[in-house]
Amino acid sequence: MNSKSVLVPFIISLFLWPIAFALAISMGGADAATTLTSKVLFSTTVLFEIVALFQIAQARKLFSRSDHGYLTWTLILAFIIIRLVAEARLTTMNLEMVPQYTDSSPAWLFFYRIVLRYIYTVSDLFFVAALVTTIRSYKSTGLKFGLLKQDYLYMLLLWTMPVITFIYRENLFSAAAGNDQYIPTYRLVAVTVGALIASLCLVVRRYALQMGGGAVARVWNTVFVAGIARDASFLALALMSGWSKAGAQFTEQYLLWIFTGCWLIAALYQREVLPRGKTGEYAAFTTG
Repeated sequence: MNSKSVLVPFIISLFLWPIAFALAISMGGADAATTLTSKVLFSTTVLFEIVALFQIAQARKLFSRSDHGYLTWTLILAFIIIRLVAEARLTTMNLEMVPQYTDSSPAWLFFYRIVLRYIYTVSDLFFVAALVTTIRSYKSTGLKFGLLKQDYLYMLLLWTMPVITFIYRENLFSAAAGNDQYIPTYRLVAVTVGALIASLCLVVRRYALQMGGGAVARVWNTVFVAGIARDASFLALALMSGWSKAGAQFTEQYLLWIFTGCWLIAALYQREVLPRGKTGEYAAFTTG
């Protein structure tokens, strides 16, 4: 598997999924569209994540244990593994294996449906750690790195996403399943952490470009797109739920499909930076 063999089908899928949604909602209504999103698109996204996990594990093997890149990709690997645990939980709910939560539900259901959703947040913290590690690794080279004025503008735009999500937080109730009054809090936490992740991705991207760009910058450009897509998924749900619940859910999952696809492509790009056997230090910090 290489990046070219994945990139073209992935780009085609970006057109096919909206067409499939339009056909589902026009022929079967909101119920058919919801089934497409929660079962077909979600399941395909999880399968893609599993493939991405394998490729990330392979990318990690490019680095020796003493290289900075080894720690970075170990943390990224942990991020994806924990995220897949969260996806397994969500799968049981999408397949209706677990009852809806109500105020009279038992404690275990509250824990399973409400508390365990924060597994996603735990996974995000591993990604934050990976990005911080990468930034520190660049700075440890002794070279002078810095952000440009436009980078601060981009960051400002990124942080409008949690602000707008907060403004439209009431819409998140209509997107929730059952009587879930806790969902807005989780969504606001997730979109805020997502803005932090996207901001850190922007920093790493800039540092990679200042090293000369090339193959390594291509890796982090793709990761940056993944971070934006995931954060935008929470914003889309807040903005669109008051208009169309089925449309909002599809847009959220569609953006998560982009997130997952970008991670798979980024891992393949990283594997192509240098063939196995050469130093990971070079692969992590040169232009390729």
